[in-house]
Amino acid sequence: MKNDAKSLNLSHVLDTTRLHYVLLMTVLSLYTLMIMGTFVTSTGSGLACPDWPLCYGSVKPPLKLHIWFEWGHRLLGGLTGLLIIISTFLIWYKYRGVPRLLTGIVLGLLFLGVLIGGMTVLTEAPYLDSLIRIAIVSSHLIIATLVLISLVLIIGKIASGRNVDERGYHFLLFCAVYLQVILGILVRYSKASLACPDFPLCQGEIIPSFSSYAVILHFSHRAVALTVILLTVMLFCRALLRRDRIETSLITLSIVLLQATFGILIVLTGMFLPVIIMHGATGFLLLGWLAYQSAPFLFKHISGSGIKAGGAL
Repeated sequence: MKNDAKSLNLSHVLDTTRLHYVLLMTVLSLYTLMIMGTFVTSTGSGLACPDWPLCYGSVKPPLKLHIWFEWGHRLLGGLTGLLIIISTFLIWYKYRGVPRLLTGIVLGLLFLGVLIGGMTVLTEAPYLDSLIRIAIVSSHLIIATLVLISLVLIIGKIASGRNVDERGYHFLLFCAVYLQVILGILVRYSKASLACPDFPLCQGEIIPSFSSYAVILHFSHRAVALTVILLTVMLFCRALLRRDRIETSLITLSIVLLQATFGILIVLTGMFLPVIIMHGATGFLLLGWLAYQSAPFLFKHISGSGIKAGGAL
């Protein structure tokens, strides 16, 4: 009997380990896809394939660089979608409660993202100059951030033996960062990245005249970024004083400062492409990192509120 129990326990550990690997591969694929999407839109390759879901009516479009930027992005999107579906089946087979709910949300967001991606091409949204263009193009990336957050929360949920930040400071910081990311996406796709062409001032003033929505968006993004930096510094100082979670807080501070540096360089370099890509990459990394750090606190309070968090079947 003891041997049978040990065998079952070992089997459970191996199954959980495999699931972790699949989820990590899915998150990595999605993260790469989001960075590649930033590259595609920044190089103006978003409509290099004029049709959808094929490219020039074929799975082997013309050998032109900008076309393969977009087609490569679509192929990676297909691989990511497949990994998400596999992850969903594995989670539903092994877990119940919140993990199942989150994977259901992810699956729904996946199909919505595919539809909006097709709509972006078919309506030629990147060529439009209206609120419709901003809504269509930005919502595609916002959905991707929601999928990323949901997948990371699932990993955080099934990870065991992690300490909980009792006061939820990382969760508070996560909320602030997500607001900053949403504003950053809107700034980018509303072409407001250089609405404040100088730094640290904005149009030569500490507080500019809010003469257009572009200036409002850009200045709001800067204001939230400053709030994020201050919150992160406070979190790090608290960790030093309490001698608790110092390494985690230091990593958070490092990513936040790196993200802020790339944001400043976007303005100072006049939107230099590598800087734009790194700004997006560090922003998505910070979002995923904080979602993972927030997961224990979030699920503890979900369980405490009487909502069935779920566990292995």
